[in-house]
Order: sequence, then structure tokens, then C-alpha cells
Amino acid sequence: MKLNNNELGHFVDKIKLQNENMSKYRDQINNLKSKLEDKIKNDEGTGMKVSKYLLAGSWKKRTILKATGDNPIDIDLVLFVTGDENIQNDLKKVHDYIVRYLEEIYPTKDIHNDVDAEGNTKAITIRFSGSGLEVDIVPVVPLSSLENYVWQPQRGGGGKYITSVENHLDFSLSLRKANPSYTSIVRALKWWKNEKELYPYEDEGGISSFAIELIVGYLDLTKGIETNIEEAIIRFFQFLSESTFPDIQFTHAINNIPYYNSAIYIADDTNNENNAAKKINNSKWNEIKEEAAEAFDTLNLAQDRNNEGDTINEWKSVFGPTFNIK
Repeated sequence: MKLNNNELGHFVDKIKLQNENMSKYRDQINNLKSKLEDKIKNDEGTGMKVSKYLLAGSWKKRTILKATGDNPIDIDLVLFVTGDENIQNDLKKVHDYIVRYLEEIYPTKDIHNDVDAEGNTKAITIRFSGSGLEVDIVPVVPLSSLENYVWQPQRGGGGKYITSVENHLDFSLSLRKANPSYTSIVRALKWWKNEKELYPYEDEGGISSFAIELIVGYLDLTKGIETNIEEAIIRFFQFLSESTFPDIQFTHAINNIPYYNSAIYIADDTNNENNAAKKINNSKWNEIKEEAAEAFDTLNLAQDRNNEGDTINEWKSVFGPTFNIK
């Protein structure tokens, strides 16, 4: 039997961060924002400065899931660093500056998170022990030649790339406005990715939440907006499991897809030169495809089941024991 949006909405409500649980995180976020605003306003130093900040990630895009053991509540906080024309060529200097900057705001917290063998900070996170909230700090350097675009260091080190945080948030908003089911579809597929342990882990590639958002958006743009949650999920799994996977790029983004040697290419929706799937090797991609093909077959079988119990069991095999429609 087929499941309608109201029925699948019960599942999505179970896996998303509940409104009643958001207040404790929101208070900490608002406190951090207040500290940043005060620091930015009263910073009389010369040279490098944080000119502004933006909240980003799943919290801002309204696709955040509830916390689980392996997946805490995390929020991206983007800090725009200005005052040094050559700063984008010295990523260590950017990271060291941001670490010192945040230590002044939160002197009691251990700002250093991931440190390499040479002692260089690769990632910066503020952790709130009471709630479990993790705020990932993303320093960026604005480009003078391209409005709204920035240099952004790669997570975990390894260079930098050009992107636009603001344009990406605008694109996400446009997808949500065009498709009222967009966030529910993305949440369900992110839960599947976590349930099947297909997410990126340390140096191992996987399908990221960002890549899922991009694919769902790409399908709405190229195949037509699908507001039926069940059909959109099945369409996603069919798309991933097909024998050939197309290069995904966006006509509204800058630049073109360059030569690449990764298994697939999923362009950043603001710059086609950035591959959101570059860490997925052939072995991992085959695993993702196999899981998607299994999910596609299972959910098609679920539609052919004659009773609710059998249908739910098929869905549980894809999304785990949390799945239910009541």
C-alpha cells in the first residue's frame, strides 16, 4: 500500500529535532551570537578582523535531525575574516587567528578540536557540555572581485575553495518555497544515510547531508518538483541506483565542472568547480548504489503489499526500527 504525506509526516516528526527541545540549543546559540556581536562591534584592533557571521548548516536550512549517539546536534557558524589581502594564502594564519578570537569570547572552553601531527588546528568546534550542542566554526575570506563569494578552507585541512555561503542559503530557501515537502524528503534521506552508515567518517568518503540536499534539489529542478514524499524518496533511490550516474551541475552556479578522478561528481550549487562527492571512491560508491537499489526495490514492494503491517515492515528495513506512521 502507498503511504501519503500525512502518514510519512509522523515518521519525519519523530526523527527531526522537536520544537520543545530546541529552546535549550537556541539559548546557547543566542548567547554565542550576542558575544560575537559585542566582540565585532567593539573590536578596535587593526589588521585582521571578523567583519560578520552567519549561521548555516541544517539548523539554518531547517533539515536538522534529532540527536543520536553518533550524530549530535551540530551547527555551522561562518565567520567572515577581513583586513589582510593575502590571508587566503595562509590558511594556518586564518585558523590560528580564529582560535585566539574564540578563546577571548569563551576563555573557559577548549577551542582546539582536531590537531594534526605538526600541531596545526584542522577543525574548530565549540562544545556545550550541558546540551551536547556542537558549533562547527567555518572561517571564510570574502573575495573583492566576486560579490557574496569567499575563500573557504577545506574541512580537515588540505586547501581552500571558492564558494558562497549566502547564495547557498538562498538556494536552499528557494527549494523549500517551491516544494513544501523538501525538508521532509531531505530529513528522511539523511536518516537513511545514518541508519545505513553511509555518511563520511574521518578520512573515509560517504554521502554527506550536503550531497543529499543537492541531489534532491537537482531532481526537483530537472525532473519536476515532487511534493509526494513517498514518490520523491523512491525517485531518489532510483536515481542513485541507475547504471550510470550523471555529472550534477547547476546552471545558476559559476564556472564549469573540471577534470576529476572521483567516482561521481555532485557540484556545489554556487560553484560547479567544487565537488561535494570528491571523497567518495569507487568502492564506497558501489556500496551506496547497492543500498539505494535495495531501498528502491523494497519500497516498490511496500507499495504492492496489501496491508499496513507488511508495508510498514518493508519501510522499517530501509529506515530502521524508528519508522512508523502513527
